[in-house]
Amino acid sequence: MKTSIIFAGLLAIAASGWIISGQMGNTDKIVVTNDKAAQKLKVTNLISVRVKRVQRRTRPNAVILNGRTEESRKVILRAETAGPIISISGQEGRMVEVDEIIARQNIEDRNALLAEASALVKQREIEFVAAQKLAQKGFRSGTKLAEARALLDAARARAKTIRIDLSKTTITAPFRGILEARFVEKGDFVKIGDNIAKIVDLDPILAVGFISEKDIDAIKIGGRGHIKLTNGRTANGTVRFIGSVADSATRSFRVELQIPNSDYKIRSGLTGELTLLLKPIQAHLVSPAVITLADDGRIGVRIVDDDNIVRFVKIKILSDSAEGLWVSGLKDGQRLITVGHEYVKAGQLVRPTQVKAKLPL
Repeated sequence: MKTSIIFAGLLAIAASGWIISGQMGNTDKIVVTNDKAAQKLKVTNLISVRVKRVQRRTRPNAVILNGRTEESRKVILRAETAGPIISISGQEGRMVEVDEIIARQNIEDRNALLAEASALVKQREIEFVAAQKLAQKGFRSGTKLAEARALLDAARARAKTIRIDLSKTTITAPFRGILEARFVEKGDFVKIGDNIAKIVDLDPILAVGFISEKDIDAIKIGGRGHIKLTNGRTANGTVRFIGSVADSATRSFRVELQIPNSDYKIRSGLTGELTLLLKPIQAHLVSPAVITLADDGRIGVRIVDDDNIVRFVKIKILSDSAEGLWVSGLKDGQRLITVGHEYVKAGQLVRPTQVKAKLPL
């Protein structure tokens, strides 16, 4: 009796164990099956983005300023002696050569004064020679000889002064240039210091701009540059001068670009865009369309890392061009999202598609 009861109990326990084990097995199978389905669903629903690996390129580097043209030399000729003008050079705007006569003043009595002074010089020379001979023979004291010498020197100085004053009546051009202005006419009486004419030299001509203190160390004497004038004309030149003292109001430094102008077609006073070329740098060229903002306002782009996770990369825009934006902050080989970046965010898993596209990205 007891044996039957024990056997029946064992059978009940075994049956219960079989039932329980079967249910647990089915539950595990269902869980695994559901996990795989979820993973498959998750992968299937990934957002696809197009990416392109970035590569640095050589970027032209320059400082761009507001510029204007100036004459390389200019001079205002002034009267150095008093007297009336008896002749004046031709029309304003014409070319004059070095040492060409621009104006003449009436010499008046200067020739007569010079003749008188020259005669006195000869007289003093004779007197001095006679004094020397007498002094050598002991008939004239050293004091008298010195007096004769002094009179001769004074006569010579007087004659020289008259010659210099006479030469000042002829006013000539100090260099080849353009007669920009005449301030007197024939018959005008001028005093010492009165303006006679203005001459400017436009070959070479200068393109002048003012560069900020943060860029001043980037340019060097002999560096290249060009100016694009408002009339559409462009010209290339060389940096010939960099200011050593900043303007007290703007804290900027004067820079001069020397430009050949043998045909004199570039006039002084024109304005334009002055570009000073600097050493080229390595940077990445991207399309403005890929630029985005982080939540904190930082400017950057979105890339896809090796695990296909979206990452935000902060960049700095160096300059823009017709091809796109030159930026720094990226690394060569990074996969930049070129299409779909606006639909994803940092940390998101995506399905990247590599594309071959023309730069910029």
